Amino acid sequence: MDERSLRVLEYPKIKEMLAGLTACSLGKQRALSLQPRDDLAWIRDRLAETSEMRRLLETAGYPPLGGLTDIGPLVGRARTYGLLDPEDLLRVSDALRCARRMRDYLVKGADEAPMLSALAETLSVHQDIEDEIARCIDDDANVRNRASDELHRLTVRSDALERRLRERVESILRAEVERGTLQEPVIVQREGRFCLPVQANQQSRIRGVVQGRSDSGATVFMEPLEVVEVGNELRGTLLDIEAEVERILRAVTSRVAEAAEPLEGNLRTLGIIDFIGAKGALAQKMNATEPEVVAEPQLQLLSARHPLVTGKVVPVDVWIGDQFSTLLITGPNTGGKTVTLKTVGLCALMAQSGLHIPAGVGSQVTLWNYIYADIGDEQSIEQSLSTFSGHMTQIVKIINRVNAHQRNQKRRGSDDTSVRALVLLDELGAGTDPTEGAALARAILTELHDAGCRTVATTHYNDLKAFAFANAGMENASVEFDVKTLQPTYKLLIGRAGSSNAFEVAQRLGLARSIVKRGREFLTDEQFSFDQAVTEVERQQRTLRDKANEAQSTQRDLERLKERYEKDLGKLEAQRQRSIEEGFEEARDIVRRAEEQARRIIADLQSQTRQSKVTQQRREDIAKLRREIDNEAARAAEPEQDEPEPTPDDDEPVGLPYVLMGDPVHVPALGRDGTVVAVPREGIAEVQVGNVRVE
Repeated sequence: MDERSLRVLEYPKIKEMLAGLTACSLGKQRALSLQPRDDLAWIRDRLAETSEMRRLLETAGYPPLGGLTDIGPLVGRARTYGLLDPEDLLRVSDALRCARRMRDYLVKGADEAPMLSALAETLSVHQDIEDEIARCIDDDANVRNRASDELHRLTVRSDALERRLRERVESILRAEVERGTLQEPVIVQREGRFCLPVQANQQSRIRGVVQGRSDSGATVFMEPLEVVEVGNELRGTLLDIEAEVERILRAVTSRVAEAAEPLEGNLRTLGIIDFIGAKGALAQKMNATEPEVVAEPQLQLLSARHPLVTGKVVPVDVWIGDQFSTLLITGPNTGGKTVTLKTVGLCALMAQSGLHIPAGVGSQVTLWNYIYADIGDEQSIEQSLSTFSGHMTQIVKIINRVNAHQRNQKRRGSDDTSVRALVLLDELGAGTDPTEGAALARAILTELHDAGCRTVATTHYNDLKAFAFANAGMENASVEFDVKTLQPTYKLLIGRAGSSNAFEVAQRLGLARSIVKRGREFLTDEQFSFDQAVTEVERQQRTLRDKANEAQSTQRDLERLKERYEKDLGKLEAQRQRSIEEGFEEARDIVRRAEEQARRIIADLQSQTRQSKVTQQRREDIAKLRREIDNEAARAAEPEQDEPEPTPDDDEPVGLPYVLMGDPVHVPALGRDGTVVAVPREGIAEVQVGNVRVE
């Protein structure tokens, strides 16, 4: 990306905001080194992880990164056989504890953040090193007396020697106070020795070893001779303690060195998580959302807000790249044109950095290979550049880079030489003669438009408004101005050219009405005619746009109705088929049960006398059953209402043809093919049709 464009769009300020939300230097470094990328897969993954972190912040709170510092230099020192002091080891312990807690945090949040939970696998837990540091070092960064048996023994001995020595020196102190040889009645230590502050002129009256003098020379610090031997013993013990402490520290340091590689891996992962946590916190702070990343070179921002503007912010809806690729914004000064440009640019940069954007749900962004911006007064006194020259210098750079990209595409043999670039130009053509500036602006817009760039520019020139109306793929927009209150509303109206409202703004700022009136009189009839023409064109455009939207809405309704009709038709067909199969299965069961009952009755009749009343009743029952069987068979064979009953050919004999088991047959009543599975008796065949067996 173009560094100057990043600067004028204030992208570094976004990075500073992000860095301010990190927990330690590991995440801060990543935030400050963040750059927008043009890798589609990378962008989508980074946006998704920001969304996951935001969900975790809402459900599980901020990641447990408290106490984390960059222990990389400490681990490096341990690897090269250096010695870590107690404070260093406590920092290592904090990092180990942070990695362990972070692993638990991510594992518990796997449902809300599956991508982030995968980072837990890269965090190694070293509970043994944590425990060893806690056993040897206390919270005040002192080596514990119980860190080893030897250290405990030496400490007990030194304490006893110190008590013995102090008691003896205090006894000598009291005696020397009575003799008046001391400068002060206190015990002082010099070079680890217990001494008395003796007046220089009384030095000869005390037997002892001089361990030091005061700056004035009036006092000498003497160790009484009778305690020198005990002092030597104490001093030797203290040296032994120092050696044992160093041995303990070196042993713990070696444990850290053994785990150096996984510890460095933990630092990388924790730095990433700290950075992602800041991204989620920034999204919360801005009430930002994850935009949809589309492949087409287009952008649609809904209710977008400038991320650096505080207080009451009027959101804007802005889009480009679908129906038009060049958008020309007009309107009064202080109306929000430049803020709109920066909002578009910053949202694009933030999305391509994996950050959520301050816009509504449903906003769409794309991958821009280049984002160029010329915004603000880049006048340089050192370079003797005017406002016009400063702007033109940047525009020349932009066009040269666009042309260079096209040449590279041609050299590679590509048929598509369009440039996937977003270009933002503020006050295009300003700072010079209006006629020449407008003509030059038209040429610049045409060059960028023909190159396939997506361009958003602001202007006050009427010629450019007419130019946008007259060219396909270009569109006007304006920032709304309330003529009643003489105040800008900061709303963007795409499809409508705006007026600079110079007279209204000047009057609001205090310019006398008489001067404003005289200025209006200086306007030419051509200016009034142009404004009226613009108004009429806008009216016709709005009418056409409304009709087009209505037609699109009607088309969408028809497509939904068609889809619903086809869906319902499929359901009805499936239901009809199930009903046929279930009906035949039920009918077959009824017929089978009736036949079995009839056979039982016939068997019963054969054992009865033909003339008995019981026989007569049985015969009536048989007749009734036969009628039921005939009715069920007729109902089962009755065709569907929407299918005409097949009629036999006059030349073809009516009745069941001669069939064998395994023969394929067609069952007209079902309208389906089947296979003969049995021929129980003459004129009857059992046919398997799908899951149904019929006679």
